[in-house]
Amino acid sequence: MNLLNRKSLIAKLVSVAGIAGVSSSIAVPGLAELNRQTHGFDSSGDRLFEFAQNSPNNRNSPGSPATPSNNNNPGSSSDTPATPSNNKNPGSSSDTPTTPSNNNPGRSPNTPTGESSPNSLSSTDSKFVMEAAQTGMLEVQLGELAVQRGSSAGVKKYGQEMVEEHTQKNQELMQLAKQKGVEVPTEMSSQNKDLTDRLSQLSGTSFDAAYKQAMIDSHNQAIALFQAQSQQGQDPELKAWATQTLPNLQAHLQMVNQMLADTSKP
Repeated sequence: MNLLNRKSLIAKLVSVAGIAGVSSSIAVPGLAELNRQTHGFDSSGDRLFEFAQNSPNNRNSPGSPATPSNNNNPGSSSDTPATPSNNKNPGSSSDTPTTPSNNNPGRSPNTPTGESSPNSLSSTDSKFVMEAAQTGMLEVQLGELAVQRGSSAGVKKYGQEMVEEHTQKNQELMQLAKQKGVEVPTEMSSQNKDLTDRLSQLSGTSFDAAYKQAMIDSHNQAIALFQAQSQQGQDPELKAWATQTLPNLQAHLQMVNQMLADTSKP
């Protein structure tokens, strides 16, 4: 194509682009761009044909693969694996074992509640249980001897009261000790056995005198024991029981002292 024909073609194209305006950029792809670049052409018009060859109409030429649209996850690659959601325990790994809850802080889950564990008493409380049980058994044994071998009605009556009252107190102590997991002695100590054996060999006024002195000594020891427990005991139930029993022991001592006073009168 000669130079004249090329200029004629350019003029026609520029005219069409000017008339079409904005719509020409939509209807005829490439004409708006051509209109902007018209003044940049040289006299040869070679840039026109360069533009025609690189026209946007050739972008989707046959054989060119189309770029797939990724609308499922905008902004991310289709090959990017999805991260699984962990809604069960946010902020922690799904393989992290869960720690069992403890509703009772400060205690082991296997620790039983509401019951005293066996041998849970202090040494002071345990000693009190043992000595109180020995004193109670002695009072019952000597009281039975007084009923059998006493010569005066006062000694016999006093002996019967000791059997009844100390039997009841011994049962109460055994029940408390069972709740605490402590076994009370069922046999008297060797010292108390010796005293019982000695009195069992006596009778008449000799027995009465020996029995009264034994009751004074025994009750003085018991009162000191129960007073210490009521003031220094650590177990609240044993402490309360000792405090409740103490007035009875004091009354028993007063009774035997009164019997001694009566027999000393001319």
